Amino acid sequence: MCWAVTRSGESCFAPEESMRIRLIFAVLALIAQSAAFAEPSRQVEIVATGIGFGEGTVFVGEQLYFVDYAASTIYRLDDRRPSVVRSMEGCGANGLLSYKGELLVACYDSGTVQQVTIEGKFIQSIDRASTGAKFVRPNDLARANRDGVYFTASGGEDGVPGKVFYMSNLNAKPREVASAIQNANGIAVSPDGKVLYVGESTTDKILQYDIASDGSLLNRRDLVALDKELTATQGRHTPDGIRTDRLGRIFVSLYNGGGFAIFNANGRLMADIPLPGEHHANLALSPDEKYVFGTIANSSTAAGQAGAIYRTLNPQPN
Repeated sequence: MCWAVTRSGESCFAPEESMRIRLIFAVLALIAQSAAFAEPSRQVEIVATGIGFGEGTVFVGEQLYFVDYAASTIYRLDDRRPSVVRSMEGCGANGLLSYKGELLVACYDSGTVQQVTIEGKFIQSIDRASTGAKFVRPNDLARANRDGVYFTASGGEDGVPGKVFYMSNLNAKPREVASAIQNANGIAVSPDGKVLYVGESTTDKILQYDIASDGSLLNRRDLVALDKELTATQGRHTPDGIRTDRLGRIFVSLYNGGGFAIFNANGRLMADIPLPGEHHANLALSPDEKYVFGTIANSSTAAGQAGAIYRTLNPQPN
C-alpha cells in the first residue's frame, strides 16, 4: 500500500491525484475538528455549538428551548441554530420550565423566578416566598399536578441550606416545603405525581419525597447514592438536571461523572451512558421519548468546544 508521500519525500501519485488526496485529508481534518465531542462507543450527535454553559433543556411542543447560564440568555433551537428568545442580564438564567405555553426561568444570580412568553416577552418576576424571605440561588423547576410548580433554591450563602419551594399556581406565593438539602439542584416529579426527586449535589445523592395532596412533601429518604452505584468511572458523580419518562424511569444528568444515568423508581441502575465533554448539566426527553437531548460544557477549550447541545438515542428498558 502506498501513502501519499514516500520516505524520499516524493509523491506516489500523479500531481492531480496527489492534490485530490491532500484535499481529502484536509476535509477529514476539518471533520475531526468539528467532531471534538465525538465518542466512539455511542452515537452522539451535536445539534448546536457556540454555547458557554448550557442549562435548562425543555421542549415546548416539538421545539427545544434551553438557557446559556454564561450569557444569561434563553435560546430556541431552530434548525440546529440557537435563536435568542430573551437576554436576561443579571438573572443568571439556569433552570427552565415549560408552563402552559409559556416559560418559567430560575434566575440563579438574581434570586428570582421569572415568567416570560415563548417569544421572550417579560410577564412577571417572583422574588419572595410566602414568609417574605428571598430565594437563595434558584436552580431548577418541575411541573406538579394541576397547575403546581416546584423549584429548588441551592442555598450555600452564609450557611443557608438548599430548599424546595412549591406554588399551587402562579398567583400563589411560593411556600417552603423542604429544607436541609446540601446544594439542592435538579428536580423532577414521577409521572403519577406522587413522588418528587431532588438532586443533592454536595453528597452526590438523589433524594425522594412523597407528595401530599396540598403539594407538601413527606417522608424524605435517599433514592440512590450515585458514587456507590456508578462504578464504571472513578471519582464523583454529581447530580444536576433530573427528568422522568412515562415509564417512571429517572434520568440524571451528571455534572461530574461522564454523562447521564437512568434508574428505576426503586433506585436500581438501568443504564450508565458515557458522553463526550467534561460536564453535563441538564437533559430533556424528546416529545416521543425516542431521544435524549442535553448539554455539554468544558472547563476550557482545550477539551474541545466550550459548550454544546447533544442528541442521543434514549436507551430502552430490557
